[in-house]
Amino acid sequence: MAVAHDAVSESHGGTTGSASEASFTWDHTPVGTPRSVLVFTCENANADSATAVTYGGVSLTAVPGGLAQDSAGEPRNTKAWHLGSSIPAGVQAIVVTRTNNANVMYAGCFTATADFDTEPTGVVTAGSDGSCIETNIDDGSPGSNSLRYASCNSALNTVSASPAANTLAQGANSTFSLSIDFGTSVILMVRETTAGQGSRPVGYDAATSDDRAICLLAIREIITAAGRYNYSTLLGVR
Repeated sequence: MAVAHDAVSESHGGTTGSASEASFTWDHTPVGTPRSVLVFTCENANADSATAVTYGGVSLTAVPGGLAQDSAGEPRNTKAWHLGSSIPAGVQAIVVTRTNNANVMYAGCFTATADFDTEPTGVVTAGSDGSCIETNIDDGSPGSNSLRYASCNSALNTVSASPAANTLAQGANSTFSLSIDFGTSVILMVRETTAGQGSRPVGYDAATSDDRAICLLAIREIITAAGRYNYSTLLGVR
């Protein structure tokens, strides 16, 4: 039993995001059969313009406490959305409904496989001026491995494989997943390289502090009493 990485996709390539439209959409192609859909929406403004997200027509839920906002000199946000049950199989369209304004938005999707339905936990957010570092995210040790994710909307200038002045990089325990470079700011999304239980690090490495909005969380299995019994039976344990 464990949550395992499946696939990633992004709303926009190049250096241009969504602006002045009521919604934006892209297709996500899973490799396996997802039991978790995690979407991060990011906005280059101190606002909350993402109002709904669907995956194959099924609504995702905004993760409680999963909105990180920076209201300092270079305002921005990142927001987490999740679907952990009744996920449609195969290639699916992701639609982000947004306030029709000039704020630039970008989004990324992570799917994961698991033996059971899933839920987000251990949510940590950070905003305003500060450092971009790896942060320990605690999944509560549910009895199976969880997988941790992070989204950072940063005023740093570039994304790099290793930390340097004015660049944002993935941390030592994290795997680069998605990014966009707007020229004067960047968005970088990462995942934990190796799934595990307990309090484990995920996130970033940056040599320079700057404005940022970061959301970090874990996706864990919801192991029901029946699920625990069935798994124990397979092991010959009562």
